[in-house]
Amino acid sequence: MSQSQQTQSFSPAALVDFMERSFQVGLGSGVIFRTASPGDYDGAHVVIDGHSMANFASCSYLGLEQRAELREGAIDAIRRYGTQLSISRAYLESPLYLELEDALRRITGGSVLVATSTTAAHLSALPVLMRDNDVVLVDKAAHASLHTAVALLQGTPVVTVPHRQLDVLEEKVHDLARKHDHVWYVLDGTYSMSGEFAPFARLGELLAREPKLHLYVDDAHSTSWCGRNGRGRALDVLPDKSRVVVALSLNKAFAAAGGAVVFPSDALRDRARLCGGPMVFSGPIQPPMLGAAVASAKLHLTPEFAELQAQLRMRIGYLHEVARRRGVPLATSSETPIVNVQYPGVRGALDFTRRLWERGFFVSPSAPPAVPPERCGIRMTLSLNNSLADIDGLVEALEAELAAGRELATVA
Repeated sequence: MSQSQQTQSFSPAALVDFMERSFQVGLGSGVIFRTASPGDYDGAHVVIDGHSMANFASCSYLGLEQRAELREGAIDAIRRYGTQLSISRAYLESPLYLELEDALRRITGGSVLVATSTTAAHLSALPVLMRDNDVVLVDKAAHASLHTAVALLQGTPVVTVPHRQLDVLEEKVHDLARKHDHVWYVLDGTYSMSGEFAPFARLGELLAREPKLHLYVDDAHSTSWCGRNGRGRALDVLPDKSRVVVALSLNKAFAAAGGAVVFPSDALRDRARLCGGPMVFSGPIQPPMLGAAVASAKLHLTPEFAELQAQLRMRIGYLHEVARRRGVPLATSSETPIVNVQYPGVRGALDFTRRLWERGFFVSPSAPPAVPPERCGIRMTLSLNNSLADIDGLVEALEAELAAGRELATVA
């Protein structure tokens, strides 16, 4: 979930109050905190209260959670290691960690450290990366986990910058570089609510001009479906990665568990391994999910994997084309698996979500605290579990509901 721009200026207590009020509205609508009906899950559909819907809310973009290789990887790890190795990695780690990190090194071309989650990766890496005279710039729309991590930095100034206002960013980087040893810009590679890519072309140019600039990119929503061998957007398009640290997710399109940080050197990786708080004091990823992650990484390194990515890109392009043809306005033109359609008002967005459920399409509301009130709407995600017929049906439903909403507004 993204950190809402609306919440940034609140005190901690006021922020909790705001979040509670927002979630209470969502709870009252019946479209959040739901439980799936008992039964098998195939990835293509979800069932709530016995009502089956086409699944347009999964972040497993390549549908790998249903692959036989990943299932067998988990089962084999259980047979060999049991369900848990409940020892801190500071004392002893499963050999599956070494196998996974070696495969991820081949996928990314960098020095890789696996963590229990992408959030734990941020909490491990960011404090270790910061030095005494550094400063952090964080994108206002960056994921909540990044805002949480930078808020815990002690002694490092943190400045929030407007989302995608590159001129403002460049001015701040240039100014702060005169006073600080390193300027870190913390951002998402693909924004989890809007689906837009970060402006990597200009960021690459800025890295070339500003030798003190470093990037810390949360590329969780680009992992696997994007980039060579699934290494994500940032590692694929930035020409110089010597001052770039990238966090990936093993829990979305990668279809296993955990997160990973890709460092430009073994020295930085080893420092985070030794000194990153969650790396030292937290429990490990359970063996079955490590087994699934190893199996997923091996699949990423096969020639077949590029074809899976191409099949998803085809679906993404197809949805954008059908939406254009039917006059359904998408929030951004970035062709990613995350699609957002804005709809006015919090209750309007929640009601819109409910009506799409009734039409047989499981989508997510996009409302505070995930987004600012003026950017309410619905969030849809595409995966290889979605057929072209499902996509046609979804866009047709969007067109009908948007038309009904405009007609209602005209009458009112």
